[in-house]
Amino acid sequence: MKEILETTKDLKIIPNNFQSSCALKLISVDENEIKAELVLKDENELNDYIPQENAEVFGVNNVGLIYFETKIISREDKFITLASTNDYSLIQRREYSRVGLNQGSVIFKDIAPNCVIKVEDISAGGLKFVSSTPLEIDKHYPIQINLSTNMKIDCCLLPIRITESNTEDKKTYIISGKFTDLENVDRIVLVQYAFKIKMEDQNKED
Repeated sequence: MKEILETTKDLKIIPNNFQSSCALKLISVDENEIKAELVLKDENELNDYIPQENAEVFGVNNVGLIYFETKIISREDKFITLASTNDYSLIQRREYSRVGLNQGSVIFKDIAPNCVIKVEDISAGGLKFVSSTPLEIDKHYPIQINLSTNMKIDCCLLPIRITESNTEDKKTYIISGKFTDLENVDRIVLVQYAFKIKMEDQNKED
């Protein structure tokens, strides 16, 4: 774990309250403990980092994403100690899960704000949606992804496939594209979002 974490960047920790996820600044790692500093957006988020509760950690390496579950051993102000583990997953880019955008939205900043009729699916790599507006292949479109009321991601979408469709005498376009100019931390947020939606769907089935 020491070697893995020391070669991983943009670490992010997610406590039980997903909304309080934040960046994690690594201090030290040994076979038992991971010491780090929480890089919080809001001091109130500290209340969600409770000793003995579980947390998830994501990071980026040259292959894809590292993911592991851990336990919070202790916390002093912004400094946190986590349980070390050798049980981690390597999520390669081709393995990014696609899920629905539940109660979220995608807004194109430079064209009609209501051009997105329906989001078919979203992943950490890209987006598929139905549009009222024909976009251009290989053009970068600035977008804002709203995963929840207080979780917004700004990046660009590069259309790679556009299919024309006629529904109820109305012409629409099914567009698949990949994200560009996406910060690693935001990519991790999208991976975690997909995990969360998949878990919710699985619980509904059970």
